Amino acid sequence: MGLDFQLLGPLRVRRDGREIDLGRPQQRAVLAALLLTPGQLVPTDRLVEGLWGEDDARWPKDPVGQIGTHAHRLRRALAEPGLLVAAAGGYRLGVRRGAVDLFRYEDGVAEATALRQRDPVRAYARLTEALGTWEGRCALDGVPGVLAERARGRLAAGRFAAVKALHDLDLGLGRHAEALPALDALAAGHPHDEEVQRLHLLALYRCGRTAEALAAYRALRERLDRTLGLEPAPAVVELAGLIRRGEVPVPPRRLPRPCQLPPDIPDLVGRAAPVREAERVLRGPGAPVLGLSGPAGSGTSALAVHVAHAVQDAFPDGQLYASGGESGPASAGFLRALGEWPAPGAGPDELCARYRAALAGRRVLVVLDGVADPAPLLPGTPGCAAVVAGAEPGALPVDAVRLAVGPLEPHDAYELLARIAGADRIRREPDAVAEVAGLCGHLPVLLRTAATRLAARPQWSVADLVEWLARG
Repeated sequence: MGLDFQLLGPLRVRRDGREIDLGRPQQRAVLAALLLTPGQLVPTDRLVEGLWGEDDARWPKDPVGQIGTHAHRLRRALAEPGLLVAAAGGYRLGVRRGAVDLFRYEDGVAEATALRQRDPVRAYARLTEALGTWEGRCALDGVPGVLAERARGRLAAGRFAAVKALHDLDLGLGRHAEALPALDALAAGHPHDEEVQRLHLLALYRCGRTAEALAAYRALRERLDRTLGLEPAPAVVELAGLIRRGEVPVPPRRLPRPCQLPPDIPDLVGRAAPVREAERVLRGPGAPVLGLSGPAGSGTSALAVHVAHAVQDAFPDGQLYASGGESGPASAGFLRALGEWPAPGAGPDELCARYRAALAGRRVLVVLDGVADPAPLLPGTPGCAAVVAGAEPGALPVDAVRLAVGPLEPHDAYELLARIAGADRIRREPDAVAEVAGLCGHLPVLLRTAATRLAARPQWSVADLVEWLARG
């Protein structure tokens, strides 16, 4: 992992997940100044002014020497030779932009801005992810100095603009009910921000609270006249007029349709019967669950993905996929894919409840491969279905349909080898081919690996492959 730098909250540096002691506040201020322009030379006089201000009467006796001392201590704390260097009257911190949370956040906001018109669902997801980078009430929390204070103000303004953009996307996607509580608080905290007030009026109206929306507009107009001597902005006035006439359209909620399936395997052989049975189960009524089990190498993972592609048309609202790991992170990822954004720190029970609620009324297929505890991720919603590969039998509900996946028949093993390594090569050495299949236990994953190795070595015969397998 290396070093990771956090500016969006208290200034922190972590090495492989463990926080580094950065020392005194002024030392942290020097590091913050260097992190704001990573890889660029920051002149010493700028560091001095950024830390103590432009009035040299407020400077310590030897400001340049103190900056040098702070830089020296930072080098020791960071313990990366060549990372922080002195050059040409200044200092340079040679870190990647991607190692600093500020620049990951800014890249996310820029990407969301570019996506707003052509793909608002992705823009919303990207902007939510970017804003989630913040870990504190303000950037550089507790870092002293003029430079840090200016950066705090600039970043706070940018964060506020991003929050407003997020709520604008909320309303464009028909998420007015979800956005209203946050907009209530935002409007109360920013009584003179007309964009916030406009979004609040729109959310109130779209939630059926027309009288409250018009009352909020009158209060805004009086407030602006009393405190600033101004009329509301034309966009706000126009919206109020449309609300009075009932002419503001309420957009239908635009739900994302995730398609997370890995690519299908084109040369799946010997599985026609289980594929037909799996299709029959998954296209059935209710919320069917199909469990696939077999020995290691039998190809349950590939079969699960193949079956999911085969029934994709029956689940037009999306397909979710998780491989390995715990159910908690997977359910949070599924929620985001479905257009829901769980609160940070939400517990497993809350994630599970929100996940099942997000599936209500949709036709979604869930594919789970080797997930430790699949039960919380099974939809249980009529119209949805699940394919589970590699789970313990007791981890599935009692009404799940279980299919055993075993080794291939000899002729299917031959066909798989021929498709990958070439029919002519396989046809010339039938006895050696039979040996290869036997050494692989007729298991498709091992056969595929052996055939791929043979295909990559045109100078080999099948007998050479047998010898290699026998040695292994």
